[in-house]
Amino acid sequence: MSTVDQLNVAIPYRNRIEVCAELVRKDLLQPAEDFLDRSGKRIRQSVVELVFAMAGGSGPLPLCLGEAIEWLHAGSLVIDDIQDESPMRRGQASLHMQIGLPLALNAGNWMYFQALEKLFDDSLSRNLQNRLVHHLVRTALRCHRGQSLDLGTRVDRIEPSDILSVVAEISRLKTGSLVSMSATFGAVAAGADRSLRKALSRFGMHIGIALQMRNDLEELRSMTSGSNEFHTMRMEDLRNARITWPWAWAHSVCSTEEFAALVDQLSSASNDPRVLSRLASELLSRTNRRGEAAIQQRLDRQFRQLAAHEVDNRALAEMKKVLNRISSSGRDAREIADANLAK
Repeated sequence: MSTVDQLNVAIPYRNRIEVCAELVRKDLLQPAEDFLDRSGKRIRQSVVELVFAMAGGSGPLPLCLGEAIEWLHAGSLVIDDIQDESPMRRGQASLHMQIGLPLALNAGNWMYFQALEKLFDDSLSRNLQNRLVHHLVRTALRCHRGQSLDLGTRVDRIEPSDILSVVAEISRLKTGSLVSMSATFGAVAAGADRSLRKALSRFGMHIGIALQMRNDLEELRSMTSGSNEFHTMRMEDLRNARITWPWAWAHSVCSTEEFAALVDQLSSASNDPRVLSRLASELLSRTNRRGEAAIQQRLDRQFRQLAAHEVDNRALAEMKKVLNRISSSGRDAREIADANLAK
């Protein structure tokens, strides 16, 4: 009898299955579920639910739609934290800091496939499953294109005149695409016609961009708050010289010399938290008013355009209430704007 045969005889099949299942739960399933359960507003799930109602959906919205969106987003956050070397996520250690980089990388990738699996739910028709899977795959591809732009470009190594175009495209491909997918899920599930689906998808895209604007402002604000916790959690964009909305706004309000001085500060910071904090304070003081106005204008414009379509007014009013915090700075905005909403 071979050694392999001897081992198979020595370890009953049921025991092997139980042992391996327990190991998988410990190293994959439980960490992934715990990460998903961390406190968060789950704004994308709210979008799919309210869009379903706005588009005239009847009966309860299938739970698997919101679950698919949340798993996809959670996976993107795990991978993004690895790429950014972020130590914290939502007030706790990042997953790769908890379970190690190899297991976290595996878990993040698993979450993408878990999102797809959720859409093969028996409550959905085969036609609806195919349409939703198609939207999710296209969104994931767009998010990865946006992530490539985000990771591969630095604000101190790009023509200042190109910053606005690049940050707009990053926001569209990442945060915008994911919220647009949430709106599309709700519209498709509700059976909305093509015109309304397009309007709701466009609405989601711009809401996502507004969320990214808010997140970028709040990261600067958190670095100037004097809180050691936020200093630890939220300085990745400056530390990695990411191209963000405040840099685009600074280019529009500063002279050429003033903007060059800000970029020089960034280049010479050498990842020193104190220097980065001072830069965050100066960048925020120059761009806060411009940024707040840009967020409010984008939200107002999207609600006006959506009101021109035949939608459920009660659901529209609830959507305004849910998204109202995006247009106000401070703690409520920080709670709703996840540390890496676009990622």
